[in-house]
Amino acid sequence: MKQIAFATNNQHKVREVGFILSELGIQILTPNDLRISFNVEETGFTFAQNALIKARELFRLTKLPSIADDSGICVSALGGEPGIYSARFGGPSLKDEDRALLLLEKMKENSDRRAHYICVIAYVDETTEQSFEGRCEGIISKEYDRIGMYGFGYDPIFIYPPFQKPFSQVSEAEKIRFPIEEKLWKDF
Repeated sequence: MKQIAFATNNQHKVREVGFILSELGIQILTPNDLRISFNVEETGFTFAQNALIKARELFRLTKLPSIADDSGICVSALGGEPGIYSARFGGPSLKDEDRALLLLEKMKENSDRRAHYICVIAYVDETTEQSFEGRCEGIISKEYDRIGMYGFGYDPIFIYPPFQKPFSQVSEAEKIRFPIEEKLWKDF
């Protein structure tokens, strides 16, 4: 099995990405697995720039082929916010649920619920730097889902129309199989 360093210690991402890549014969190693300290400032202006910043730094530290992702939710009615700031939306003290609730509050009086998730994967090794982008169109729900047990971040308020329910009610195996995500990882 091929090994690739993955620039995250986020266990939700490790589980989701590990599931996909293991089916492709790839084992991911996190900075924790590699016993290195990894905390990179995301100074880019796009998802692709931030993903490449993280992948480059992890490759520099490990000399292993490295991947990183940067992703977020972009809401049409909010001019694309929170965008690249999705993980920091509302400030550093907020937890995932608080960020999602803040977004719902900002959308309270808005009838345009269109939004999309963007995920960019960057790959860096000794000869290659590449990035791949996937996009998932959906809508923002009117309330926070407290039933679902899957996902994280904005999943409890993001509805992907083919599923007709929030991502938080969609298993990882189901969610990963939808065409955009599957194509993104296969392109990688």
